Amino acid sequence: MRAASFSRLVPMSLALMWLLLASGLAQAADANPPPANNDEQAFLARAKSDNAVQIAMAKLALSKSVNPRVIDLANSIIQERTSLDMRLAQLMPNHDEGTGAVQSASATSMLTRLQSLSGDAFDKTFASASVKNHCRIISAYEAMKVSSSDVALRDLAHDAIPALRTNLTVAMSVLRSSDWTPSRHQEALSAVDSHAAKAPVFWEPISLVAAPW
Repeated sequence: MRAASFSRLVPMSLALMWLLLASGLAQAADANPPPANNDEQAFLARAKSDNAVQIAMAKLALSKSVNPRVIDLANSIIQERTSLDMRLAQLMPNHDEGTGAVQSASATSMLTRLQSLSGDAFDKTFASASVKNHCRIISAYEAMKVSSSDVALRDLAHDAIPALRTNLTVAMSVLRSSDWTPSRHQEALSAVDSHAAKAPVFWEPISLVAAPW
């Protein structure tokens, strides 16, 4: 009788052990997700660098512009990109914060150009650059939202896109503002509209938002 009871307990004990082992392995997998693939790593590096450039441009706007709409846009960009940067850092555990983000040649050129401008010329160039940049980076986040196998990265993209679109809307409203002198106002609008005409719209609410040019 005891032998029969023991023989029944052994398979049950083994089954329980296997269940506990499987549960532990699943938790370990969740705690240690697979490393990002090449496309995801490239996106994370690009997003990190883009945040640094946009924050630098926005801080420059705070120091040079007296246009309340431009100042509001700059403050919004700094707040949004700083928050986004913190979330990106969580997905880049091996990123050395001390090295800083690498700026592209075009970003460096834009910052240098902005340094040399003032008044309407600065405001127009800053707003126009913000529109172009947000169009490009929104497209990159949209791609990650669809293609990434990393749940955390997809969630980040899903959360980031609405805030990026909001700042894009504000930047475009600055360009369309009546605060510009007529000639510079038309020049600013033409610069953005000419880009938009060359590429298909990739999301609906704003007609000027086009795929990267």
